[in-house]
Amino acid sequence: MTGNKGSDRSVRRPTLLDVGRLAGTSTAVVSYVLNGGPRPVSAKTRVKVEEAIQMLGYRRNPLAGALSGGRSNLVGLLVPDTANAFFGELSRHIEAEGRRRGLLTLLGNIGYGSSLGDEYSEAFSELRPRGIFVTTGEEPHPEDETPRVYVQWAGPDSTSPSVVFNDFQGARLAVEHLLWHGYEDIFCVAGELEEGPAEGREGGWRRAMEDANLPTDGRLVRVSFDRVEAERAVRPVLEAADRPRAIYTTTDEQAFVTIRAATSLGLRVPGDLAVVGFDGIREARFGSFPLTTVSLPLEDLAVSAFDVLEKSFYDGGGAVPPVVLDGTLSIGVTCGC
Repeated sequence: MTGNKGSDRSVRRPTLLDVGRLAGTSTAVVSYVLNGGPRPVSAKTRVKVEEAIQMLGYRRNPLAGALSGGRSNLVGLLVPDTANAFFGELSRHIEAEGRRRGLLTLLGNIGYGSSLGDEYSEAFSELRPRGIFVTTGEEPHPEDETPRVYVQWAGPDSTSPSVVFNDFQGARLAVEHLLWHGYEDIFCVAGELEEGPAEGREGGWRRAMEDANLPTDGRLVRVSFDRVEAERAVRPVLEAADRPRAIYTTTDEQAFVTIRAATSLGLRVPGDLAVVGFDGIREARFGSFPLTTVSLPLEDLAVSAFDVLEKSFYDGGGAVPPVVLDGTLSIGVTCGC
């Protein structure tokens, strides 16, 4: 008897996503069948959905049913990985701003380039959130009508509501500071992605170097988002006889990886190697070894993200121009100042 009860409790309740998969359609269409709209559904598709509901024994989510005419007090947030300090801090600011407005935040860690974004989006949409904030470039399913705002990563087209940073200008600030110190052989340590914020952060480095008539060929190093793997990729650059005198990294995490690799090789920062980062996470600015970095206004981003959500979808709706926020150069001890 005890074993049976435990087994019963472990059975997962079927979801809207399960019904959609069995019926071969989206959760939005399943919702239209359950709610009688707002969009029409063909008779053939309706039958498939109803059969899937019966086969799975699906029962309506009470919250979704009660909110069939509106939205809940929830917002969704999709980030690659909150183990990365930048996304952890961004998440906290979004959550705090949501609470200030009477909203609760649902968080999904979707990794880099995985299919988890679609799964989380569908699961969040079932709860009828007021909106979903997306920090990566995933496009929504064509039938997903949940309001969506892109934060720190521009949307897939010019009409997508977004709040982003001026990554290109921030990168120029960082590299021009190294040039001001007199460093000329400046390497760039970047991540695996070449799109989104990475495009501006690499582009600003190239422009600053080109404006100073300095070469960039062979001076870009791509590393994994995993710190251990990243350190392995940086070490050969620092072990080379012609190692660079300065390194600009496109994230603070990469900067810390570079400093750790340099220290393990007996190099002094900034005496032997100058390093600047990008993001301005708390560890970089207030740690025992302050990093020279481009600090991003995460609190401003959170406020703007909610404002754009309201203006784009609730205050009459309509196109809202992308919001672009500038970073500032925070001087630490790693650049040689």
